[in-house]
Amino acid sequence: MKKLAIIVPYDEYHINNFAEHFTALVDQSKFYYKFCFVKQKSNRPLNKGKLFNIGYSLMKNQFDYFCFHDIDFIPISEFDYTPSEQPICLYDGILPMEFGEQENLESYDDFTLISDSHFGGAVIFDKKQYESINGYSNEYWGLGYEDRDLLVRLLSKGYKLRSVKEKPMTKAFAIFDGLKSYGFTKPSNNTLSRATSSSFSISLWFCVDDFPPYGENVDNNRCEYFMFGRPGFHTGLSITHEGRVKCALWDDNQKDVVVLNSVPLQYKKWYHCGLTIDTETNESILYLDGQVVGKSWVPMNLMDYHSKDYFVGVGNPKSPTWRSFFKGSMSDIGLWDVVLQESEMYKIFSDGITKKGKFTTSHTPVLHYNFDSGYDNLIFDISGNNNHLTGLNLQFGKKLIKTSDERYLPYRRKGYYGYIGDINDLHELRNLEDSSHPHILTNKNIFNKKISNFDSNLQKDGLNNTRFRIVNRVNYKEKHEIIEVVI
Repeated sequence: MKKLAIIVPYDEYHINNFAEHFTALVDQSKFYYKFCFVKQKSNRPLNKGKLFNIGYSLMKNQFDYFCFHDIDFIPISEFDYTPSEQPICLYDGILPMEFGEQENLESYDDFTLISDSHFGGAVIFDKKQYESINGYSNEYWGLGYEDRDLLVRLLSKGYKLRSVKEKPMTKAFAIFDGLKSYGFTKPSNNTLSRATSSSFSISLWFCVDDFPPYGENVDNNRCEYFMFGRPGFHTGLSITHEGRVKCALWDDNQKDVVVLNSVPLQYKKWYHCGLTIDTETNESILYLDGQVVGKSWVPMNLMDYHSKDYFVGVGNPKSPTWRSFFKGSMSDIGLWDVVLQESEMYKIFSDGITKKGKFTTSHTPVLHYNFDSGYDNLIFDISGNNNHLTGLNLQFGKKLIKTSDERYLPYRRKGYYGYIGDINDLHELRNLEDSSHPHILTNKNIFNKKISNFDSNLQKDGLNNTRFRIVNRVNYKEKHEIIEVVI
């Protein structure tokens, strides 16, 4: 029987819950294992990678394979700690919780990944695998990037990732002729009336048949295609003559304070567009196909449109100027009165606003048009808020709008884990690229500098330069131990 060493960075607050829960649950599997809790004696932030290297160095001669395990990850169901032919991550879904809440779980529908490419939390290596990549980096102090660095180490040494085919997506859509077709909805409640007056999010799929003309003799009703928003001083999303998505936003002094543009588009190609406006952090973010393509500052006080209509496919059909009729197709439009996270925007791009009859976002949209249900010229709002869309001169269709793309992701086992750590840390890790956390920003700079000559840095930084001094070593819970080190 192969012996497993589980290397865990020590945390006084979680150690009892982690060890007792793990032992009670996993001992049923009848495999030999031992905890090695490595305690950092230092005034600096936690260096998780270095503690993993220390634990491995102390246990490598006594054990056959190793699990590098965060102390705030607890196995719930479908766990498998057996050896693996390749380095592997043991979770494919986590759920933030207080310890003890796992006893009352009824389903695992809400368990999600930190990100598709996250390789951490609980990972298994054998000796050959771990030493071939020189272990973890020792250079990341505090939150973030030691796991990403580990994944790059695997890639640089030729370890293959699993090939994943993203699911294609077929959707119903509305066709806009660019001349007289559009849709509108009158807010049926105060929530929708005031949705754009503070933080909000928009999501929609679109395909442009051509780009708006531009020039001295061009009617200004045609020089921009408006997709979704509210008129007067237009707030919302449009297509420019340059072939870019544009976000326009007005403050309460009727000043056009934000004009945010995307990367250039191709016509007759389907795209997913997302927009978040955060009046607490004063930040707007524009997404295209799940990726951030623009950021800008926004004011705290946005224009209050009161009960003005929302329009789809036109700026304002009642105005003699800047009507901006859209020419193309749109699908799956959603509006939220909260800020969606980057992971949620990617989820919408990947799976849609709904999947298997459930919303994929943490909050229910205040309106949602999938163009797959309605009556005569009425398109039903399937958010449940009865903000139905009246369509004029629209045609409808249904087709494949997102093909099956191949992606390369870390190997994972099916496993559900409870996350009992700091929810703020988890939020930062889910939004790593956009985080302003000081540790993450520092570690991001370290990571980016290493990337340019990664193979050379890998040889210099890892197991071979892990220096430490043991100051205390005590048994814990029978066969386990706590090792306190100076690093």
